[in-house]
Amino acid sequence: MKAKKAVGKRIGIIGVGNIGSSILRGLLAADADTGIERVFISDARKETLRYFESDSGMKSGVEVCDNNEEVAKNSEVIILAVKPNMVKEVVEGIAPFVTDRMILISVAAGVLTKTIEGSLGEGTKVIRVMPNIGARVSESVSAICKGRYAGADDEEIAKGILSVIGSVYSVNERDMDVITGLSGSGIAFFAAVIDAMADGGVYEGLPRDLALVISAKTALGAAKMVLAGDTPSEIQAMTASPGGTTIRGLYALETRGVKAAMMRAVIDATERAGEIRRTGSADEE
Repeated sequence: MKAKKAVGKRIGIIGVGNIGSSILRGLLAADADTGIERVFISDARKETLRYFESDSGMKSGVEVCDNNEEVAKNSEVIILAVKPNMVKEVVEGIAPFVTDRMILISVAAGVLTKTIEGSLGEGTKVIRVMPNIGARVSESVSAICKGRYAGADDEEIAKGILSVIGSVYSVNERDMDVITGLSGSGIAFFAAVIDAMADGGVYEGLPRDLALVISAKTALGAAKMVLAGDTPSEIQAMTASPGGTTIRGLYALETRGVKAAMMRAVIDATERAGEIRRTGSADEE
């Protein structure tokens, strides 16, 4: 999905790891009518910046900055894509250059909008986003909420930017922990299921590469059916004929507690997101 509206002429990205770099590539690949003139980037890892300086696909429209302050000075919209435990230090460093005419978009898990606002001062427009690593292939699911001083127009600008890496949904900030468990972490849970099904195919004699592709595409088909309106139970009913292979497999899943395990994974991940929010301790981007 590409951004179709003007999202700010000068965008800064502080932190170009997995999510930050995905947003950057998405912005550069977006249609010209986004109105973006320049993207400024910085990162504490100088080797990462050297990569972007040498990447031929990054040369047009991207300016590598020596520090975060330089990004803030030149940007209308700042995307903060650093680890949660680095947010306070980074925000305090750029605070003198952030005005109430700018928008700061944070993708740091567990960091509340009011925490960032507290470091920047009254009137600062803060938008919080929880994307997932599907951004690497423009299939991120991003949840977005606005802080105290951000308006509907600011939220729409943020949605326009995040739409370049996938789908964007507005949520209440109180729901961000469960979004983190369901989507932010959930993509890894689905990857584990795909891997396990592929292993089953290998056990029964299929080559690993073929089993993995078939498993992944089967998951994709199920997802597309759900998005088209079929419920998961309807898909099971369509496939499970009396005494057939599917009902035998579904019985195996039920008796081995697979559904409960998947539910527990989301619940535990949500609880951990809450712990990170309360303590501010995490080593995740």
